[in-house]
Amino acid sequence: MSQKTASPAPTYMFLFRQPADAPAGTPEQMQAHFQKWMEWIGSMRAKGQYLAGEPLEEQPGRVLRGPRGAKASDGPFAEAKEVVGGFMIIKAQSLAEASAIAKDCPGLEVGGSVEIRQVMPVPM
Repeated sequence: MSQKTASPAPTYMFLFRQPADAPAGTPEQMQAHFQKWMEWIGSMRAKGQYLAGEPLEEQPGRVLRGPRGAKASDGPFAEAKEVVGGFMIIKAQSLAEASAIAKDCPGLEVGGSVEIRQVMPVPM
């Protein structure tokens, strides 16, 4: 009698965006907001949902386009309406569950957005 192995839960990437012109707030507001992020992440860790994630540095990056990155330009650009502020990888059973998890994102409280994308498993 063969046993069927349960497939692992899918993984999802959250891309956190914020308005490019969002005010930073006072140091106290920034600390309180940071604490909300840590509590949200801690909650996901406790449930076994959080896999990885990091904020991105505010320094400019680089955008490569064309064959072999032939065209390079500095970015992100100040005229952009939104900037990507960080990412996270989580486990969830479905897009609906990942969306429910994302609804608690502290960035939403200050005008940010969360793009939710399922990560394609790639056999090694």
